[in-house]
Amino acid sequence: MKFEDMPQLPIPTLAGISGLTDLWSHLPLPSPLPATKARSFLYSRRIAEDVFRLLASQDEKLVSQLAHSLSQVSNEDIEPKESVEIDGPEGEVPVLLATLLSRHPKVFLENTTGQRRVKGAPEPSAVLGKEVKTYKRKHEAAGEKARATEAGSNEEDTFNEAVQKKSKRPQERDVFQEERRPLGERQQHDRDPEEAPPEDTLEGSPKPPGPGIAAKTNKMEERRSRLYQPKLTPEEMIDSPTFKGFVASMDDILENLEEVDFAARGEDEDEEDEDDEVPQELLLGKDQLNELSSESAKIKAMGVTYKLPTVKLIKFLNILEKNIRDGAKLSMSTNRADDAADGDRGALDDLVERVTNAADACLTALHVMTAPQMPKAVYLEEVIERVLQYTRFHLQATVYPHYDRAHRGEPRGGSKRPKCPSYRQKAVAVVYSKLCDIISHLSELLRIQLLTDTTVLQVTSMGMTPFFVENISELQLCSIQLVTAVFARYKKHRQLILEEVFTSLAKLPTSKRSLRQFRINGSSVDKEPQYIQMVTALVLQLIQCVVHLPSDKHVENLHDKKADQGGLIINSYEATMRTAQSFLLVFLKKCGSKQGEEDFRPLFENFVQDLLMAVNKPEWPAAELLLSLLGRLLVYQFSTKQTEMALRVAALDYLGTVAAHLRRDAVDNGVDQSAIDQILKEVPGREETLRLQKALLTYLADDEERDWSLEFARSFYIAQWFRDTTTETEKAVNLLKDAELPSGRHPVKNANSASDVVRRAEKRKKFYLKVAKNITPSINPYSADYEDACLIARHLASTRPFAKSFNVYLTQILRVLGESAIAVRTKAMKCLSEVVAVDPSILSRSDVRRGVHARLMDSSTSVREAAVELVGHFVLSRLQITEHYYDMLVERILDTGISVRKRVIKILRDICLEQPDFHKITDTSVRMIRRVNDEEGIKKLVNETFQKMWFTPTPSHHKEALARKTRVITDVVWACKDSGYEWFEQLLQNLLKSEEDASVKPATMACTQLVDNLVEHILTFKESYEDCEGREDSDHLISSLTTLYLFCKIRAQLLVKHALAMQPYLATECYRENDYMVVCNVARILELVVPLMEEPSRGLLLTLEEDLMRLIIKHGVTVVQHCVSCLAAVVNQVTHSYTFVWACFNRFYGALIRLKVQHQEDPDCPALEAHRAALLRSLLTVGALCRHFDFDRDHFKGAGNKIVIKDMVLDLLLHFTTHREEEVQAKALMALGSLFIMHPALMFTQEVRALYTAVLLDRSGAVGLKVQVLKNLQSYLQEEDSRMLEADRDWQTLSKQEDLKEMGDISSGMSSSIMQLYLRPVLDAFFHPEATVRHFALSGIVLTLSQGLIHPVQCVPYLIAMGTDPDPTMRNKADQQLVDIDKKYTGFIHMKAVAGMKMAYQVQQAIAGPEATVLRGFREDHTHSALCSRLFSMVRTNRTHRRAFLLSLLNQFDDSAKTEVNLLLFIADNLAYFPYQSQEEPLFIMHHVDITLSVSGSNLLQSFKESLHKNPALKKKKRINSPQIKKPCYDADGRDNTRSNTNAGGDGDDDDGDEEDAVPRETPQPPESDSESDSDLEDVDAVMERLPDNPGPLLEFSSASQGVLLLLVLKQHLKTLYGFSDSKIQKYSPADPVKVYEKAVNRKSNVHFNPRQTVDFLEAGLVSSDLSGQVKRNIVRQFLDFKLLMEQLDRDEEDEEVNTGARNQAISALLGSPTSRKPHQPNLMETEDQDTPDERPFKGRPKTAGSAAGSRAEVLDVVALCCPGNRERPQIARVLKRTSGGYTVHWMSGSYGGPWAESRLRDGGKLVPREGAVQEADVIYRRIALTSGRKLKSREAQTLRALYAAKDGKE
Repeated sequence: MKFEDMPQLPIPTLAGISGLTDLWSHLPLPSPLPATKARSFLYSRRIAEDVFRLLASQDEKLVSQLAHSLSQVSNEDIEPKESVEIDGPEGEVPVLLATLLSRHPKVFLENTTGQRRVKGAPEPSAVLGKEVKTYKRKHEAAGEKARATEAGSNEEDTFNEAVQKKSKRPQERDVFQEERRPLGERQQHDRDPEEAPPEDTLEGSPKPPGPGIAAKTNKMEERRSRLYQPKLTPEEMIDSPTFKGFVASMDDILENLEEVDFAARGEDEDEEDEDDEVPQELLLGKDQLNELSSESAKIKAMGVTYKLPTVKLIKFLNILEKNIRDGAKLSMSTNRADDAADGDRGALDDLVERVTNAADACLTALHVMTAPQMPKAVYLEEVIERVLQYTRFHLQATVYPHYDRAHRGEPRGGSKRPKCPSYRQKAVAVVYSKLCDIISHLSELLRIQLLTDTTVLQVTSMGMTPFFVENISELQLCSIQLVTAVFARYKKHRQLILEEVFTSLAKLPTSKRSLRQFRINGSSVDKEPQYIQMVTALVLQLIQCVVHLPSDKHVENLHDKKADQGGLIINSYEATMRTAQSFLLVFLKKCGSKQGEEDFRPLFENFVQDLLMAVNKPEWPAAELLLSLLGRLLVYQFSTKQTEMALRVAALDYLGTVAAHLRRDAVDNGVDQSAIDQILKEVPGREETLRLQKALLTYLADDEERDWSLEFARSFYIAQWFRDTTTETEKAVNLLKDAELPSGRHPVKNANSASDVVRRAEKRKKFYLKVAKNITPSINPYSADYEDACLIARHLASTRPFAKSFNVYLTQILRVLGESAIAVRTKAMKCLSEVVAVDPSILSRSDVRRGVHARLMDSSTSVREAAVELVGHFVLSRLQITEHYYDMLVERILDTGISVRKRVIKILRDICLEQPDFHKITDTSVRMIRRVNDEEGIKKLVNETFQKMWFTPTPSHHKEALARKTRVITDVVWACKDSGYEWFEQLLQNLLKSEEDASVKPATMACTQLVDNLVEHILTFKESYEDCEGREDSDHLISSLTTLYLFCKIRAQLLVKHALAMQPYLATECYRENDYMVVCNVARILELVVPLMEEPSRGLLLTLEEDLMRLIIKHGVTVVQHCVSCLAAVVNQVTHSYTFVWACFNRFYGALIRLKVQHQEDPDCPALEAHRAALLRSLLTVGALCRHFDFDRDHFKGAGNKIVIKDMVLDLLLHFTTHREEEVQAKALMALGSLFIMHPALMFTQEVRALYTAVLLDRSGAVGLKVQVLKNLQSYLQEEDSRMLEADRDWQTLSKQEDLKEMGDISSGMSSSIMQLYLRPVLDAFFHPEATVRHFALSGIVLTLSQGLIHPVQCVPYLIAMGTDPDPTMRNKADQQLVDIDKKYTGFIHMKAVAGMKMAYQVQQAIAGPEATVLRGFREDHTHSALCSRLFSMVRTNRTHRRAFLLSLLNQFDDSAKTEVNLLLFIADNLAYFPYQSQEEPLFIMHHVDITLSVSGSNLLQSFKESLHKNPALKKKKRINSPQIKKPCYDADGRDNTRSNTNAGGDGDDDDGDEEDAVPRETPQPPESDSESDSDLEDVDAVMERLPDNPGPLLEFSSASQGVLLLLVLKQHLKTLYGFSDSKIQKYSPADPVKVYEKAVNRKSNVHFNPRQTVDFLEAGLVSSDLSGQVKRNIVRQFLDFKLLMEQLDRDEEDEEVNTGARNQAISALLGSPTSRKPHQPNLMETEDQDTPDERPFKGRPKTAGSAAGSRAEVLDVVALCCPGNRERPQIARVLKRTSGGYTVHWMSGSYGGPWAESRLRDGGKLVPREGAVQEADVIYRRIALTSGRKLKSREAQTLRALYAAKDGKE
């Protein structure tokens, strides 16, 4: 007999035991009854024969297996008899034992202390207990045939006795509890050591199972082993000692209580109180009940309980009911138990005994009732009720308070158990264990017997409560079985169970330790066990148990068995889907706004995480269904704008989590095709999918014995596959039907493949129906283990919708990136980040790039920050991603959000460090350097970034790294040549200054290295610069020299040792532009370095002076200025060669004197033209020398010389400013500027003041001269600033002897006086059309403000005006000054805001020029931002200032203000495009617009009426000549709405406007004189005849009415842009609390402010034109329109019941939009020769492209319909075919803003198209073109709304 064929029975240790009978008295078994004393382990003759045969055999393989098993078992807990010798066995030794001892002599001795125990394995006694418990669980399953042996029975006794004696081994109890959770385990070591209870607390208490992972088992061997187990007949089982013992015990009990009349006693007890004690004669003993419980379980497992007499069983159950009642309401946590514990231990023991006896009675009764094939009579309702009463009471009163603090009235989080004696805790643990068994058996009973609704409700309530109690995971596992059993069988209770789940969700455990306790099979990627919440496991089980497959009984009752079975399966699965969808929908709706203290969003998030953990696990197929439904539900929720915002954001967050998991699963856990192929080789069959399904079903069927819940998973799979196959068949059948159509209609190429699909599908459906009826597994040559089952499940799920939904989810996330709600866009970016974190390659997708780029330009800072964060996390992963997103990213370094700029700088820094070879490193560095003067936090970040990149010392051996760093720096400097080097200088200064007081100076060391490397690199060029070949070498040399100069400018000591190397470059011959740059850079370096040299050589100094003088005499402006400056530094500070300089000065000064004389004598002298170059050079050189040398000092002109050189030079230069050539004047002005730097007092002279003022204020003067004057002032201020900085540095050494205040006052006083003198002309230069003039004027003002030379309030309006400049550089500079002023002087900006707006208009006028007729107040680019948006952003922070500013602007529209129309348009543009942030801001404007309209509009109308002639005779004449009187139309209130219907509707047939308007109107009241005059104003001709002769009132009205129209258009624009309703505008009041309207606004896109009438008015130039007859007629029409408009507004205020939509439509029409111009809306530019719209026929509504008259819709066209009786709006359908009077259409479903899809109806079990017939007259719009997202275009949606409104109005 092979080992695998041997029965697998528990093997106890036999060490020191001579026979099995010796073991009997030492086992902790209860005392047997007299009838059961002569028992044997081998109760069956057949078993005995097999045992003797095994013992007599000599099987080597069996011997080795026995030796291995015995070596793993410890015998340290077995105490042998004292009389037994342990040297060897006594008596005859069996052959098998002898062979074992010969091979392994010490097999019973070597493991007596357990040294060979495997690490992590449980105690051997625990192994024994586990095997026994497993044995028990297997044989307690309903319907299983008995295979128990007597040995197993005795071991069961051992277990029960061990539990009763409260074994001290916690490890044994761990294993016992572990077997109670076949589906999940609790990871014990996850507990926090601080939360762990003391040792005595844990002893005797139930624990969550350990984390051990069950090893893989060979399923084939298990099945074969079961086949070889002895099959006993019922007669043999009845003859067994176990059955006989139970019968004898029951008979004894009944015999003893034979005289008791249970019927009579029951009647008496009905009248008695439930609290009365049970008579003692009815109570059974402890051992007796324990024995009955054990024996009843065994005979139940044997399957012969039904052989017992029913009458006896009923009596026996009644006796058990009395015993249950005895302990049903005895609390072990009440005062009674405490008193017993304090007083008498025996009293507590008695209490515990009564409770445990009642538990044993419950178990015995349940064993009887749940046994197979039991008669209906044994299911006694009173017994079941008593069991439920016992269980419910002890759960509430004993278990819950003991394990959960919350049920003791204490807050959760502390010690989980109360402080009580350990023996009571052990007793509670025993009761807890028995209650778990009771609940498990109750779930069995529910599956066997139908119970009443009342009982089921009690069971449901009892089963749901444990899920919301902590530390009872085993009980929760049993409750899952109980609730699942109710949910599966009792359909009416399903909704109640789900409601109970939702009601109690908020009670879920909150601590991390108690959150997830359900252990699922398998492990995570890091080999850690996985856990989910108990509630999640319950929900999954509930969903799976809804599926019911047809049984044989169902099939017998069906006529068409095959079709009806399939229908039952499909209906069952669809019921499961409905249940799942209902659960998800209710749960998700609770995740909206926080409901009181309950926040369901974390709970739902945990639930989603659990589903993702359980998906693709073979035992949890419902997880995939729930996730698939959840995905659709989430997409719907966040796509619907009517959904609550909190719910939309939460739904988007959850979808991002699901999408990320899908992508992670696709990337990390792709299907292993090789493993699938290996499995397919072992499974017979042809079709791959069917073979894999067979393998998975076999695995589930094999494991059903150990986990009955897998039956639900198996049924779920079958139903799901059957439905999928049915759907696939229907699609294939449809393809076949299409293939049978005539040729040319829907050709189908794959008809053959479709027929193959049908055949395969029918084959699979037959297989599913077969396995649906056959639950017992068949012997299959292949049996999958768990890993294979997971692989198969994942492979099969890959074809399901959920696995293919990633692209759908990603598309939806990208779509909502364009949502108007900021919170939705921000969350969408975070969801996208979550997905990209899993797979960065997604960033390379084009749709993702477009979405991210759009969000990088978002209006919300939080959205932009999220987009930048997304790019920053993954841009470094691949160079390709960096290339794609670099341009988008660097734009955000100028973002208005500080956090966005910081994040961008960090990303760019990482790019520079991680990708040093990236070709845009230079551009990256330049952009970062330009933020060096940004906000303090960003400035610090920039400094730290470049400290790390450039200014960290490089090790000496890393020469290549130093050279690369140097090259990058020079490239950056070269890139900054056009924009300036101020940022680089500031960076160097910040870094070097920050370490002045530090002992270690890394930046200084790094700069030294860089300078040395630069000089070394420069010297590698050839000795003469002329030998450098190529533009690249030349540019590189210049950039290196420029970089050296910048280092030298900040820290000149760095180049002192390199001065000799620099000097030869002054001898460079200058032929090219780069040559001059080389000379200038070297001159600037030497200017700073030479004065610092210690004792320079005389030869060097002489050579240097000669080279400089040569360059001064020979070259142009730039070289002269730098060389003179260098010469001044050398002469003044080192050589003191004043004679040398004096000679040079006299040379050029003398030349100017001679040229002046010639010019005075004859300005047209030809000699002057010949000496023109000498004149220009002389002016330039004299000015440069006077700037750096004071020639009035004695060492120049000599002591005693009274001549004032500066006055002579001033007169000389002033003379040449009158030269007729502009170039000479410019050079003279340049020289004057240089002279004034040395002698600033000269600027106070009358001649200079007159000269500067004339040049600056002359509008027609030369631009070059204006620029030069501004440059002069700027140069003076810069030089003065440098002097003050130098004086501050010198003061540090002289602070104790001098008074700094007095020193500074002299210098700053001079500068302040000069700027006060020239401030007004400089500010007026802002209004010059040339950008260069404005640029230098602004630079001068910036310098003036930075030095504090003037009061800043004088410049505020001008700076506001410059903030609207088209040049972004000037705009940003002006805005920065305003920000600085606002920080220092709060209120200055608000004080001058309106004046600044008006000056901004003047600036725009100057820039546009006189030819511009219309000036707009917004930037006409893609942004459409207000020109003064920055001003509003500064003012809006203060609510009082903001309101005052807006009111001041609105006051400009008052008719009394007489403001220019173009200025009003400019202000209105700004008001329309201001960056409003909260709802209060636009509402405040619209509120005051209404007030202004009501006042100004009425005043204008009254003024115009008063200017008309009063001519009653003309009025009478018109009445006589009137051809007809139009009958008025009165509404329900008696008002005349004839006029409003005609004009507002626009749908009536109008004749010529003039004739119709000439018809007067009747009124329902007798007319008075005034009313007669007003009625006469309804006609154009009548008003024309009453016009005054003076055209002034006409012009005044035409101009003043534009302000009112602008305000009305502005209000309509703000309403549309921000989506405000009329009711909300009317409800608003400025006195409301601030918080009411603090909500952020949502802007719509592509909404533009277009006051067409005002623009037409300005373009017509009406103010300056002569009033012709046509122009007067147009003004009259304008008056009538304006009058009608004011009537509409007045009606809005007077009558709240008026149709708001119709009124708004009428107002919009009267405002003259370009698409719909109504009567009385002329274009004032039209001439009399042109037909105006009023003079053209106007019939019906305008024709649109989609509704052209005379055309019919074609097949497949999408049309809009308005069918009678159908109130659906809109009605869209696709034309299927044309009929004689209309069409046959396929209706579509959707909305104005949502997607459209073909509508379908359910016909039986199928979905069929919803078709119908319509008439031609029903079509109102043809040829609708849906977008790519199957949506209506915005223009078509608006047109349809108007068409339906018109239709509804007529009806």
